[in-house]
Amino acid sequence: MSEPRRSHGIWIALLAAAALAAAAWGWQQHLLLAGLDFTSRRAELLESENSRLQALLGQREKSAAQSDNLARRKSIEQSIARIRGLDFVRPVTYDVLSREEIKKTVAQKIAEQYSDDDFKNIATGLSALGLLPPDYPLRQKYIDLLGEQIAAFYDQHQHKLFMFEDASLTTAQNRIIIAHELTHALQDQHFGLLKLPIEVKNNDDLALAASALVEGDATMAMSDFMLHDISLKSLRENLAGMFTQNMEQIAKAPRYLRELLIFPYLRGQEFCAAVHARGGFAALNEVYNNPPASSAQILHPEKYFAHEQPVRVEFDDTTVLGQKPLADNVLGEMGIRILLSQWLDDATGKAASQGWRGDRYLVYDDGRALVWKTVWMSDADADKFKKALEDYVGKRFGFALTTVVTTGSAHSFFGSSWLSGEINEPQGNEVVFLWAMKRSFYEAIDEKFSSKP
Repeated sequence: MSEPRRSHGIWIALLAAAALAAAAWGWQQHLLLAGLDFTSRRAELLESENSRLQALLGQREKSAAQSDNLARRKSIEQSIARIRGLDFVRPVTYDVLSREEIKKTVAQKIAEQYSDDDFKNIATGLSALGLLPPDYPLRQKYIDLLGEQIAAFYDQHQHKLFMFEDASLTTAQNRIIIAHELTHALQDQHFGLLKLPIEVKNNDDLALAASALVEGDATMAMSDFMLHDISLKSLRENLAGMFTQNMEQIAKAPRYLRELLIFPYLRGQEFCAAVHARGGFAALNEVYNNPPASSAQILHPEKYFAHEQPVRVEFDDTTVLGQKPLADNVLGEMGIRILLSQWLDDATGKAASQGWRGDRYLVYDDGRALVWKTVWMSDADADKFKKALEDYVGKRFGFALTTVVTTGSAHSFFGSSWLSGEINEPQGNEVVFLWAMKRSFYEAIDEKFSSKP
């Protein structure tokens, strides 16, 4: 009876040994897993602590940068006030935004002034004149242009200066930009930028002239600031950077948009310099009480000094076949110069536009009908423009329009549409240009707006 008990005892011992072995293996696995978990947790803790330290360091660096920017802003404010001869009436309000936030802010400001339909009608009008391609997405392209170019901007509605959150004023380029925008703050506080016709919708030429005063003034003050704030070496380096970065959108933009974007700064500075030469910044301050009324006055300051005001072109009624014009605007000397330069050449554009005194264009039928009346300094100036206009029509539409004296007009096929147009023989110093792609519209505008006897 003892042998079976021994076998049972051995079996029990084997089971116990297996259990101990299993327990040992399990404990080893537990220790291994625990070690891995501890290592993982330790790595997570170290990573978390590293992130916390980096964030803390970033906050301290950001705080230090903001403190430095604050001191530099105060210094730039003092310099611009001294250069411009005007004190800040109240502290300038700043708002620091990311580039994406600035783009959204720009889009919002544009939306407050112009609806989608406004942009569509403006683009339709400019396309009818031949300044923009058909169906040009003007709103989005305009936002892209401004979003690419803006490094800071002053908002006259909120009386606030917006700048990038990472725009350190340790760089000369950013100091130059802030100096320019701070000049706008001074203009707003002393003259009231909202009083100027910068945002008028039915006279682009008037708005361009007002913008040239504001931007030309700020550009001139900025130039003076550069001479005192920056070494020649730093100036060359920063100006090179300023004019070589963020140029993709403007390089792709139609000529009309490119030149209108640049005009207020370059031509505006020339106008303001001419005023400044006659009486310093005190004389320029007086211009805000009687701002320039046309791009002709900006291009030719002597016209401003002689009080040569543009002629307002009036129409008794602008309704055609039950339609009000989609676009009703003024192109002005600069707009005409760009148009003729674009389709002909720069010399012709400049020469044929210089005698401008006034104009107004109306666009109907979704951009398929145009009425454009221009007024000139003299009969000779009207004849010069008429000749350039005939060349423009031939280049753009591929055929010559007959000058209308009493009756008749030139007709041709344009794509798959019938096109008719006429350039009226100048009546004194006025030239009227009509064209339409529907016979009914052409006959209607011809009867209503033609200046032929």
